[in-house]
Amino acid sequence: MSNISVVDRSMAELNLSNSTAKELPIGRKPLSQKLAKGDRKGPFVQLETNMSKIELKPNVTIFKYAVEVLMFFKKENGEEFSIELSKSRKRGFDHEHDKKTCAAVYEKACKKSKELNSGGNFVYDRQALLYSTTKLKTDPLSIIVDDKEVCSRLNFIRAELKISKVADSFQTTTNDVSKTVHNCPALADTTILEVLNLMASGEALKDSKVLTIGNCVHYLYDDAGIQTHPMFYDQGLKSSAVGASKSIKTLEGIEKQPSLYMATELKTTLFHPDDTRLIDLLKSYPGFDSNKTANSFWATNVQHSLQDLFCFLDYGKNKNLNDDRITIQIARFGDSAVNQKFEYENRETGISKPVSVFEYYKMKYGITLSYPNLFTIVAKGRGGKNSYFPVECLQLCNGQPVRTSQMIGTEQADLIKYSAALPAQRKEKTDKVVKALKLGTDEIGLMRVNKPETVTGRVLEKPKIKFGPGGRMVVNWEDPRQRGAATDFNITKFIDPKSLTNWDVVFDEGEPNPVAIENLMETMKMMGMQVAPPRQLFIQKSRLRPIFESAAAKKVQLLLFITKQRNNYHQEIKALEQEFDILTQDMKFETAVKLPRQQNTKKNIVNKINVKLGGLNYEIESPELQKRNSLIIGLETSQKGGLGDAPISIGFSANMMDHPQKFSGGFVFVKRSSDVYGPVLQKLIHQIIKQAQSRRTGELNQILIYISGITEGQYGIINEKYSMFIMEACRAIHPNAFRPEIIIVAVSKTHSTRLYKNHSGQLSNVDPGTVVDEVIVSPVLTEWYLTSAVARQGTAKPIKYSLIFAVLKNNPLTATQLQKMTYDLAFGHQIVYSPVSLPVPLYLAGECSTRGAALMATRKATFTNGEFDMAATNNKLGYIGKNLFNTRFNA
Repeated sequence: MSNISVVDRSMAELNLSNSTAKELPIGRKPLSQKLAKGDRKGPFVQLETNMSKIELKPNVTIFKYAVEVLMFFKKENGEEFSIELSKSRKRGFDHEHDKKTCAAVYEKACKKSKELNSGGNFVYDRQALLYSTTKLKTDPLSIIVDDKEVCSRLNFIRAELKISKVADSFQTTTNDVSKTVHNCPALADTTILEVLNLMASGEALKDSKVLTIGNCVHYLYDDAGIQTHPMFYDQGLKSSAVGASKSIKTLEGIEKQPSLYMATELKTTLFHPDDTRLIDLLKSYPGFDSNKTANSFWATNVQHSLQDLFCFLDYGKNKNLNDDRITIQIARFGDSAVNQKFEYENRETGISKPVSVFEYYKMKYGITLSYPNLFTIVAKGRGGKNSYFPVECLQLCNGQPVRTSQMIGTEQADLIKYSAALPAQRKEKTDKVVKALKLGTDEIGLMRVNKPETVTGRVLEKPKIKFGPGGRMVVNWEDPRQRGAATDFNITKFIDPKSLTNWDVVFDEGEPNPVAIENLMETMKMMGMQVAPPRQLFIQKSRLRPIFESAAAKKVQLLLFITKQRNNYHQEIKALEQEFDILTQDMKFETAVKLPRQQNTKKNIVNKINVKLGGLNYEIESPELQKRNSLIIGLETSQKGGLGDAPISIGFSANMMDHPQKFSGGFVFVKRSSDVYGPVLQKLIHQIIKQAQSRRTGELNQILIYISGITEGQYGIINEKYSMFIMEACRAIHPNAFRPEIIIVAVSKTHSTRLYKNHSGQLSNVDPGTVVDEVIVSPVLTEWYLTSAVARQGTAKPIKYSLIFAVLKNNPLTATQLQKMTYDLAFGHQIVYSPVSLPVPLYLAGECSTRGAALMATRKATFTNGEFDMAATNNKLGYIGKNLFNTRFNA
């Protein structure tokens, strides 16, 4: 039964607190069925893809077995203990090392076992699953491996490999492709997909010249001839590497029957150096000296680059254990080795006394530290307690990619520019990498990978955009004077200009720029705003707080900062904005100097100011958006944060102001977990609905939610948990009277699908507005790929949209209507005069999420008794309840 149903019945049946029905496991309720296509307008185009159909050898039986890898060690008292590696929950390098150890144990076990040496073909996932084309005669099968090559730790005794058939889905065949997808996700048998994904990476997994992260992303150690000018940074010793990701999925197919496809995607990233002592890495940063303290400006910058890195303990018993050395993960820098003290208990006497790190290493290991006055490394030890390590005793673990949060200076921008390649060059490079990695190679003859599929797409019509007084002016998409991309536009008057009469402009001490103020005021007036001259203030001794205290007393509308790039006040300005509840705009002095000759920059700044003040720069005339009076919500997460359970930021945005095309938003902080939305979703949606009802006129007939940061494995959670939270939020508004339609669309930016136009053999980017909703989409969901923005550099990547849940009244919705609403929303940014890559509520939610993460880094979360205090942190750092919550403060 579909969950596209009459809303009255669904809402009436909802009773979470008093339900007596036995709840089904997540994933056993049907997702939203496919919508009717509807009236498919727009020119049709033929597109090349990176999706290759897979043909399977028929009638091959595949058996699935559970694997348990136990490692046995000896304690100091002679007792044995075991550690199971096959279900490793470690992260990063430690997790990859556990998988390598499991693979080594399996290889040794195969040599000792006749069953694993004969019979059919075996595919091992390097963790807890084994697949075979023949049934094992011995079940369970147990093999002892005592070869020291699998572990070099001195107290290692033996390893044991146990194999037994799984309880569910033990047997499937290559004829069962249709069973790999199901409208109820938990009922899909994904065994074939699991096997094929492993087989397609088989050669790469075995190649010592390939670094594998997970089971599907592979990087080449030797990429000569592919990476012509690799990136390298003297500071940090970071270098670039190329590789490819691979995924195999069940898609709709040309014949509208579930079909297998493989996608390969080029990957370029920076890596930290291999085989490098941490002290040598630190020396690569200009300004290093042996007396650096943890709170120095130099250390603060470098710590940002090294946080979360895994390091080996490279001393004592660990010295010659290679990758089996004990590892730690850098949390932060601590006090110097001579000053950092901790309680040390003498095991013989039982007496504890404070000792310094310097004293401890000399007493315990006979090591006299060469850098006693240098900061130490702080890592989380057992029970969450801090442990302290000398920098010179640590060595970086190999194969660690540079995370975005570890990039400093221009590294992220450099990598984006370096990775950008036009479609033809990107495809050529991808093909070379895939060939070098031998992805899709099948040694046992089970599958054949065909050439990439060609599909039909459509280019959606651009929306009507109105501007000026009363919306009497309209963007002319056919204007022969149009420059730039076909979706770029221009407006000359705001449709809803605001007044700015009480504002301050803040400069660095002794560095005013009255010309910049004049230019901005002229542009404001030109766009229809009423504006009075501002007061001009100067920052004294780098102190910003007095500026905000004065502004609060005067109840200013806006603080505009024009300061030098070198001072980098931005994060502090935004932190004080939240604290004092005052709108701010931050502009660099270097930008302000160029304003007289940069009309677009002036308009961009004025666009932001008008929107922050509550104005509307232009209006999109979209029948689909307007006739439903929708509340449209975007939800996005920022995974930036510290180690372990450190909180992360959820950004949200909705049209909850006094016009259905005015979007505002905010962020909330939650504890890091596999379900970050669950703990806050019901309360957050309730708050958004209340805010919208207090500001907008007319009944809200529909709630449309775009949610990002969700994997396909979590679709069941959206369908069964999140939908209920949203309905409960509606019931809290009114138990019976408020029953809007509810639509939830999952949005993915991290998929591997690429689309290209082909002009007589020449590949190019697809046109903005191109949508694909057949062949390479889900067989059971309403799913589409949409490229709404122009690729300003490199190759455009489409966004994937999947309709997960829909409760509709007697008002049918087609796939084409939903696609057009999504595309129209991409034009509603209000600051830039072109569509953005996402529907605007989701785009703004991402910006709010990033703002929240930056604010938390500046002002820190609240912890109570060592645990993250979600309520206290959100009260301290959030915008909900403040005056600025009624504005688009993050424009």
